[in-house]
Amino acid sequence: MNNMPEPTHTGRPVFIIGGSRTGSTMLKTILSNSPEIDLTDEMHFFNLPWIRRSVASNIRKHVGDLGAPDALDKLVDMLYAGVTDSWFWSEAERLLDRDMLRRELASRPLTLRNILHAILVVHAEMRDRPRIGAKFPTHYSFTDRLLEWYPDCLLLHTTRNPKAVYASQAKKYIADDSSWVSRSFMRFRQFVHINIQITWTAMLHKRLQKLPNYRLVRYEDVVGDPETQIRSICDFLEIEFNPDMLAPKRYGSSYEKSTGVVGEGIETSSLERWQSSIHPLTARAIDLSHYRAKAIFGY
Repeated sequence: MNNMPEPTHTGRPVFIIGGSRTGSTMLKTILSNSPEIDLTDEMHFFNLPWIRRSVASNIRKHVGDLGAPDALDKLVDMLYAGVTDSWFWSEAERLLDRDMLRRELASRPLTLRNILHAILVVHAEMRDRPRIGAKFPTHYSFTDRLLEWYPDCLLLHTTRNPKAVYASQAKKYIADDSSWVSRSFMRFRQFVHINIQITWTAMLHKRLQKLPNYRLVRYEDVVGDPETQIRSICDFLEIEFNPDMLAPKRYGSSYEKSTGVVGEGIETSSLERWQSSIHPLTARAIDLSHYRAKAIFGY
């Protein structure tokens, strides 16, 4: 039985995919200036189990059989209980009207596909946006699932120089006052993380790059020539360019130690800032480890 969600909004869904610290939040903030599309924050609907428990894994654990008579009640309670570790779900009561979501979920058979669709639809309806979408609705390794569920969607794949990603990750997660042992372990951990991310996302790009509904968005291109790049992205998404897109609010910069709004505009200093915060040997190791992946991305 095909439980593909029936279209309830006009236009093609928009999904931002990619690795961490690649400019996805900046791109989401830029595009949120369009009244035509809605982009939810990261909801971790699917994720790798060693990163964090996803919505789907929590459904299996806390709801069980989606065909059971009490499944809808258990599902709604689970979604609003904060059991999925993310900012989006910690703010679910504010971001998703519970009654609206319950009605949307009840309107079709409960499947994982229809649950994700209901979340996207309600989030868009609450903001009066005609097109659904999300930033990182799933881990990038589940992109094929998104394409299966939404074959007409538009994918924006964000990427960035892996040395800049490493520097940003390290700045965000390594405390200055931690011990040398702790800092060394965290640096190694971030190095491994970047190795996996750049290799996996490069292979994803290589496989998807010829699809007409796929576009690679390099952080350096957007920051270096924002108006040209943003206008081109708007054309790809079939939305109107808005001059406000050139002055997005900045959130959660790893260099500004804040999770709130820390300014406006596209900060060009981020293009070179990583060079002063990464050891030359680390930079060289990243270059040697990923010369093929970097070439695939055009670095």
